[in-house]
Amino acid sequence: MTFGDINIWLWAVLFVITLLYEYLTVSCIIAINKLQSFAVANISVALNAIGMGCVYAYTGEINNGIPILAAVWLGNYYAIEREKKKKAKNDIKNKL
Repeated sequence: MTFGDINIWLWAVLFVITLLYEYLTVSCIIAINKLQSFAVANISVALNAIGMGCVYAYTGEINNGIPILAAVWLGNYYAIEREKKKKAKNDIKNKL
């Protein structure tokens, strides 16, 4: 079995990128749990930007990423805002 050449610098970069990605993923989950729509939207864009950066490194094209990042931000923001409104409505019902 051959694993090929080991490039320690590539491994270091991959380690740091993966560490950052996982940290942001957990941060996003925590922000979702707290219904922090602005934080969720921003963290989601950062997560997608990391993935798109990897695609760019492979393909050299980045133009199509702009509408994707905009949709990611808006979709996450409004999903959390909707959940906050539902929770507020349920809290009012439960108090009555």
